[in-house]
Amino acid sequence: MPKNCPECGKGTARTSALHASDGLLRVLFYRAYRCRGCRFRFWQINLLKPVLLLGIVGVALFVGWWMPKEDIGLSASTSNQTYGQIAARATQGDAEAELMMGMRYADGNGVIKNEKEAARWLEKAAHHGKAEAQYRYGLALLEGRGVVQDYKAAFHWIEVPAKRGLSQAQYTLGELYRYGTGTAMDKAQAYLWFNLAAAQGVEKAAKARDSLVWQLKPDQITAMQETARTISKGQTPGATAVTAAPPSTSAPAPK
Repeated sequence: MPKNCPECGKGTARTSALHASDGLLRVLFYRAYRCRGCRFRFWQINLLKPVLLLGIVGVALFVGWWMPKEDIGLSASTSNQTYGQIAARATQGDAEAELMMGMRYADGNGVIKNEKEAARWLEKAAHHGKAEAQYRYGLALLEGRGVVQDYKAAFHWIEVPAKRGLSQAQYTLGELYRYGTGTAMDKAQAYLWFNLAAAQGVEKAAKARDSLVWQLKPDQITAMQETARTISKGQTPGATAVTAAPPSTSAPAPK
């Protein structure tokens, strides 16, 4: 606190709020004062502010330096090496690596986005029994992304992981039954798979299931609820058995 006002010389100055018109330099490095006597407003350097500012900048620089290495963590060479390792494993038939390759190409993660390549690797992983790959490959067939659209084959590849307990596949299978996509329309089966997905916490599945209640007879609902209990007891989401696709009219996946 300054003792004397530089205008009237009285020692009656008090701190004053900073104004937007004071300018950035004064806001960052000075403290404002106003004389109680003559109402003159003036500034005095505040040594604490530069110290705090340097501290904040230092923390920001440290976080910016550390976070990419810890969380993102990949220089160009490390990223290429990681991709190369995954690609090598995938080429040798590692199902997990094949799935990772498919997801990388689907998302453009570290590679140029290529839906055909994504579908090719997802198909390999699907044939090697990866439930998530089976579901993702089924979606690719359903939407015609990277492969020729094929509802029947899509239904098959989505049904396989749904039966193994993959909740998102169960919800999608319910949708396929609900609208008759790749299979005959069957509201009771749709209710069944929505019910199973809802039991695993898929909120939209619970809403879809409840919307079908009024379209089904009470005995159908009872039967599907019993079937759901039976299926849920026998599901093995982690199983890795190879499941072949049914005959399909789709063009073969690109090599």
